[in-house]
Amino acid sequence: MSDKVYDLSQLEELAGGSEEFVHSMIETFLEHTPGQLEEMKTAHAQKDWKTMGGIAHKIKPNIDLFGIKSIYSEIREVENKGKNEQPDEALNGEIGKVDEVLKTAFEQLRTL
Repeated sequence: MSDKVYDLSQLEELAGGSEEFVHSMIETFLEHTPGQLEEMKTAHAQKDWKTMGGIAHKIKPNIDLFGIKSIYSEIREVENKGKNEQPDEALNGEIGKVDEVLKTAFEQLRTL
């Protein structure tokens, strides 16, 4: 498998050595985030910018906590463009990259 797209060091620090906490957070992430990602993509496809931005806002803390650095800026762009109802030509690519990287993270985290 390719290099990890995530970095659990921040989560592990927050857990204070509790592997149970880390695994619980991973399970919660894998339980909720895939559905949120699909909702965000659906809102994008329906040009429902406010909903898209709101869902990006919900996903953003998980991207930060799980150290998925390659999409830090993209999730913030999606959030801002949605909240401000100002989609632009870069939005499709940003959504695509968030989708691709998160799906890779889901796959990788499921194997832990």
